[in-house]
Amino acid sequence: MAKFAIVYSLRDPAGLGSAKILVDILKARSIDRPGTIECFTSEHAIIAGFDLDVIDFEFLDERPDPSAEAVIVLSRHSSESKRKTLSVHHVGNPTMSSWGGEPYTLSFSYPALSKSLLLNYRRIALEENLYDFDITLEATHHGPTRPVKPIVFIEIGSTEAEWRDERAQRVLALTVAETISKPLRECKPAIGLGGTHYPERFTRMHLESDICFGHIIARYQLNQGVPGNVIKLAITKSYPRKAEVIVAEKKSLKREQRELIENIVAELSITVDYH
Repeated sequence: MAKFAIVYSLRDPAGLGSAKILVDILKARSIDRPGTIECFTSEHAIIAGFDLDVIDFEFLDERPDPSAEAVIVLSRHSSESKRKTLSVHHVGNPTMSSWGGEPYTLSFSYPALSKSLLLNYRRIALEENLYDFDITLEATHHGPTRPVKPIVFIEIGSTEAEWRDERAQRVLALTVAETISKPLRECKPAIGLGGTHYPERFTRMHLESDICFGHIIARYQLNQGVPGNVIKLAITKSYPRKAEVIVAEKKSLKREQRELIENIVAELSITVDYH
């Protein structure tokens, strides 16, 4: 069974609040780990807090647990729309724009972990009567980008009221506890191209089919000029194996973008599924 590092920022009320509940659920005990502000251990995970923003967690290969297979980041989510969300996403900067990490650089995704997290998030939110939040994937965005370990963010959005909502924090904590304690679901790893930042079609496929999404590059990102090598990174930087299919929203793509995808499909021997 996978071994996880679960990390959060002490500056983040959503991550910190969820972590406290998770530590209690798992009956984790406090331990000393170099470079952490607080750290706990349980059967399936090390849980650690740091006094930095999560987008600057470039040290996750070394801290808190070099032996961890993957990292789950507990985090807040911000948006101008102030949409109430429970979301999951992978990290990296598909364009020149960067918010933590390097531009045109992607971290490793973990599609099966993302799928299990989102499925459990949806189910537990309903069981806990948390009906006023949307359950959604997000497009790949922000750092950290240096770690080699696969990283998945699980978030509460999008204003301070939601970040401090103990109901949402409890649902996040229960979701992570459930996910790390059971085998991950078998699924077909994919990348998504097109759609919005909150990709409804990809979210629905992630929840209702055998597809599991790693990196998702939204229409607005593609239109900012995503080079072919970044799309190749999205395909190959998928753990434990590369993506098997590109799922693309055809109406989101310009002719030259479709031609670029077709060239990559031929080069990497991957299939493309247009919707």
